[in-house]
Amino acid sequence: MSPTKDAVKPRGTRMARADREEVILDAAQQAFAELDFRSVPMDAIAERSGVTKALLYQYFGSKDHLYELCVERARARLFDELEARVAEAEPGWDRLQVFIEHYFDYLEANRDTSWLMYGEASRSVVDEMREKNATTLAGIFESAAEEAGRVPDRVGISVLAHGLVGAGEQVGRWWISNRKVTKKEAVERFLSQSRGTVAAAFAGM
Repeated sequence: MSPTKDAVKPRGTRMARADREEVILDAAQQAFAELDFRSVPMDAIAERSGVTKALLYQYFGSKDHLYELCVERARARLFDELEARVAEAEPGWDRLQVFIEHYFDYLEANRDTSWLMYGEASRSVVDEMREKNATTLAGIFESAAEEAGRVPDRVGISVLAHGLVGAGEQVGRWWISNRKVTKKEAVERFLSQSRGTVAAAFAGM
């Protein structure tokens, strides 16, 4: 396997550790996308990255940890994008639509590397990302309640937000493997059902 194009400096070139780690993660992500996790040797990732295998192990310790960091980085990027898009939208229910639409936009753009979203990672990494997404949704619901002149039921809102995050993750997994379903249809149906769930939840708060 050849080094990643335009991303790797020749061995011996001084590079900040953080920059080199990004190069290695990029190379590892490409390798894991082409093959499965078990089939990718660390030698191949080292070659793609333009580093020695010894340095690769020094930085990441194991292939499992390297894989986990690839997944964690992708999920963090998605969260950052979701948070930015939601912040740009008008307060209220429009933010729920923006959140769901951009989630599916991201899945569509990264469909060939969907393992980054749904690959195995440590429980703490997955739980942290789910908690961040639930917190963003809870903020949307709390703002909507306040705009309606209601005192937010934070426990009820938290249950609602976590439930939708779990549902969205599963619907995303399903849509990724069902290419006959258009993104437009998937978004419209999930958004409609989410709004119905939210309306029912708010009626009971």
